[in-house]
Amino acid sequence: MNNVFECKGYLGSAEIDTEGMALVGKLLFIRDVITYSAPTPEGLKTAFEEAVDDYLETCVELGEEPDTPCKGVFNVRVGPELHRQAAQIARSRGQGLNEFVCQALGAAVMDKSKVTVQLVHRHEVVHDRDAEERYVATTTQPTYWKPGRATH
Repeated sequence: MNNVFECKGYLGSAEIDTEGMALVGKLLFIRDVITYSAPTPEGLKTAFEEAVDDYLETCVELGEEPDTPCKGVFNVRVGPELHRQAAQIARSRGQGLNEFVCQALGAAVMDKSKVTVQLVHRHEVVHDRDAEERYVATTTQPTYWKPGRATH
C-alpha cells in the first residue's frame, strides 16, 4: 500500500478524514500548505495533480519561486556524543562528516528492511579497598548500525 502521490517532483499524501467522511491530502515536504480532497481515490489523485498545477501557476502569477520538496539539505539533531563519534569515524576513514552521513543514509534507504541498531549495554563496578564492591552505573547507548545484518 502506498499513500503518496507524485507529480512534477511534488509528493502528496492520501488519508481518510473520518469526521468529514472524505479522502484528503496535502503536498508534502514544502513550507507552503496546499491541501486537496475528493470522495474517491481516483478523484483524490486528480485533485492532487490539480493542486500541484494550481500551486505552480499561482507562484508564477505572484512572481514567487515555488517551494520544492527535499532540496537535499536538512538539519539533524543527534546529540553531542553521537556527533563526536560520527566525526571521529569519518575522520578515521579520511572522509568529511557530510560524506559519512550521506553514505550512512544511502545504506539505510537501500534496504530499509534490514537496518539494525546495535545496543551495547555497559556495567561499571568500582572496587574500593575500604568498602564493599558497589554498582555504579548502567548505560545502554547505540554505538553503530550496519545495514543488511538483521537477525531474527
